Amino acid sequence: MAGSGTKRWRIVVTVVAMLGLLAVGAPAASAAEGDTPADVVAAFSVENAVELESDEASGLGDLADAASFGTVHRVHAWSASLIAGVGDPVSAMDEWVAPVLSGSGEALGVYRVWRETPDSDATFAGVDGDAATAAALAEVAAGATVVEDPTIAAWYTLDAGIVTPVGSARFDDIRVATPIDRAAEIVSARFAQNVRDAAPPVGLSDESWTWAGIALLVMAAVGVGFVVRRRRLPA
Repeated sequence: MAGSGTKRWRIVVTVVAMLGLLAVGAPAASAAEGDTPADVVAAFSVENAVELESDEASGLGDLADAASFGTVHRVHAWSASLIAGVGDPVSAMDEWVAPVLSGSGEALGVYRVWRETPDSDATFAGVDGDAATAAALAEVAAGATVVEDPTIAAWYTLDAGIVTPVGSARFDDIRVATPIDRAAEIVSARFAQNVRDAAPPVGLSDESWTWAGIALLVMAAVGVGFVVRRRRLPA
């Protein structure tokens, strides 16, 4: 029984690690950290933001007042290593965000650009009319490591080993400034719990556990594919 339990736990850990890779949703960025690349700067367009104001279904009518962008931040994601419990905590993505600002400096929404492949030029990926998150991102210093966790619609900064929530309405687990080691435990535990919640009932064979893990990975891959397809379309 102990051997069977160990095998089952190893399967769960493997699924968690692979889900971590899928949760990133895009390959790690190949461009060097530092100044925002020229193609990324060019992809931020006030004209595009204004054109989106006619999309009433997205609640983005306020973007008609768009006049400029705030600081551009590269998007990072929790790494597969962190979700598995070891290694570097975040991975840099080929995605960048900036708050859309009105002429008076009011934050209107979050504008996103991305590189579909590491070798392609950055292009528009989407815009979110979440003014609260946009205002919070506008307060984040240039050069800060900005982390997005789309699984719980949350944003954080990582600075000097401290993870701090940024303007999210959902503080499901990291509610205050938290050392990265503790944050890693929290995030890893949450992903592991998600796997346990989706696992088959106790008593099934190791083969059943294996197929359950594969099913979870397929569902996650479908979800990532859906997100990528959405980013190819206008908001």
